[in-house]
Parts: sequence; C-alpha cells; structure tokens
Amino acid sequence: MIHDLSITEIKKNKSITNHFVNGKFSNLSINCNILKSNFYSDSFYYFPITENNKTFSTFYSRELNNTSHFYSKKFYEDFTNNRHSLKSFKDLFLLGSNSGNNYYSNLIQFLPRIFFNKKTNIKIAIHRNSSIKYRKFLSSILKSLKIEFTFVFLDDDFYYFVDSEFPQFFNINDSIKILKKFLNPNTNVEKSKKIYVTREDSNYRKIINEGDVVTLLREKGYRVINPQLYEIEEQIEIFSNAEKIIAPHGSNLANIIFCKPGTEIFEISPSFRDNEKILEDRYLNLSLINDLKYNKITSDTVDVENHSALAKKYIHNNVLSQSNYYKNLIVKIQELNNIT
Repeated sequence: MIHDLSITEIKKNKSITNHFVNGKFSNLSINCNILKSNFYSDSFYYFPITENNKTFSTFYSRELNNTSHFYSKKFYEDFTNNRHSLKSFKDLFLLGSNSGNNYYSNLIQFLPRIFFNKKTNIKIAIHRNSSIKYRKFLSSILKSLKIEFTFVFLDDDFYYFVDSEFPQFFNINDSIKILKKFLNPNTNVEKSKKIYVTREDSNYRKIINEGDVVTLLREKGYRVINPQLYEIEEQIEIFSNAEKIIAPHGSNLANIIFCKPGTEIFEISPSFRDNEKILEDRYLNLSLINDLKYNKITSDTVDVENHSALAKKYIHNNVLSQSNYYKNLIVKIQELNNIT
C-alpha cells in the first residue's frame, strides 16, 4: 500500500530527507521543499509516489484535491501492475499546470514554485492543455530570470520521472507573497480606475442580461474588460491600477491579488450549494488577505444548454447539471444602482 509520511517521519528518515533539496527566500521566510529523485506522478493531482511507495501529502496537497483514492487497495494493485510500463522522463522540473487550464490554479497554486528553481537551464513540464497565453506568460518570467528552458508537455496520464525535481505546493498566503515579490505590475495613471470584467466568452457563469449591466455601468464610468483580449501581464496591470472592480465569479478574479489595498471588489455570484463553501469564499478570502473591500452581489441562475468538451471531460455530468457554479447568471439591475 502507499504510505503517507508525516513531517516527523520524513525528518527521522535520512534516506528520505536525502531526496529533498531546499530553497528559501530569507526576506520572505518561505521555505520550499523540492523532491529530487526518481518518482511517479500523474498530471491531474500531481501527487508524487516514490519507488518504495512513499508519498508526502503535507507538501503535495492542493485546494479541492481529494487524494484519498491513492491509499486504496485497488489503486495500489493497479499501480503495481502498471508502473513498469509507464512513459518516463528524465531530468525535468515538474512545475505542472491545471489539466483544465484554470487560471486561478495556474497562477496561485502552480506558478509560485518556479521561482525556487536554481538551475540556469531546465526542461519544465506543464500540461498540454495549458493555453498559449499562459505559456507566453511563463516564458517571459523564465526569460526575466535568465533561465534557458524547453517545455515538456504532459497528457492525462501517470508518468515515471527519473532524476527530476518536484517543488512542493504552498498555502495561499505564501503563494501570494511570492507572486507579489516577483511580479511587479506597472503603475499607470491613465489606466481605468473602474472596470467591469465580462465572461462573455466563457461557457458558464456568463451574465445573461449583460447588455443592461454594461449600459448602466458605462454610464457610471466603468470600462468593460474582456480578459481573453489581453495578455496576462496586461490583465495584472489593469487590476493593479483599478480602484473598483465588478466581475462575475471566475478565475480571472485571481488577479485581485495585485490590487492596491482598499480596492473595492464587487463579485457577482450564484447561490452556492452547502458543499461548495470553499468555492463560494475563494475571492472573499483573497480580498481579506490583500486588504481589499469585498462585496457580493448574489444573482439568479439559468441552466447552460451545452457545456464545453473540456468541462464534460473533467467534471461529472451530475455536477454540471446540478451545481449553480456551472450555470449562467441573471443580475438584478437594481443591485448595481447604488454602486458608484
């Protein structure tokens, strides 16, 4: 069976500690444990398993990731029977990226770990589903760090990594500290101070009556921003210069971590089910961490007639049909009237 080692067990076992190297930024007091060894991992959970069936949930757990199945008898039997036939890679830096190309996850969970790489030339593994826009953003960061690199693209599979490096995942507070240290958006007095972020190109959580919303907000001096039309660096700059942001619940709101303290955030949100609290509070929590003024506008929901192929691939049909998270929204216009 797969055995999950606690921090205490890791420290007591020299053969295990020898498989980790450490990176640290003294002025941030953040330490990064990097597994440098031979190990197995999939490209969805990114949960490493050593050659002697050890794993480390303390370092490799992420928000919304339920990894309990890795400890089941069925998984162990399947893993044992198939491990010798897995495709292998050598000498990679396993950064990874969200299999569904979710921007929140890519920015806050995966990206901060790249800054702990100490090599000047690396092969960096990310998921094939990552967007061109995200790859360009990651490329620009690596170039600014004077790191020569090549991308290796992972599919939905389990792999064997030989003599490779796998940095741990961070808690959200540390992730934000790291991103703010290395990503410094320009301050531009000409940028719009009041923005409305549209999801018009998304498959769900679009605003059905957005025409009415946009008409009202433009009268109040808001600029409509479609993130799909901007590079990630440009999105970060737009958010960092804004003073008021109105947006439907969605991963583009991850950019509020770059907002100035005191920026007002108005999140247009569906009513979440009881088991979706972690999703409901995601941007409230980011606002609290970054000292922003958070407000919620709860909207009615409308079923989506046809979800995208990517959503159908990674999300169970019952979730797509029942959860308000995967529906479109109707905003009560009167709730926007009091926003200046």
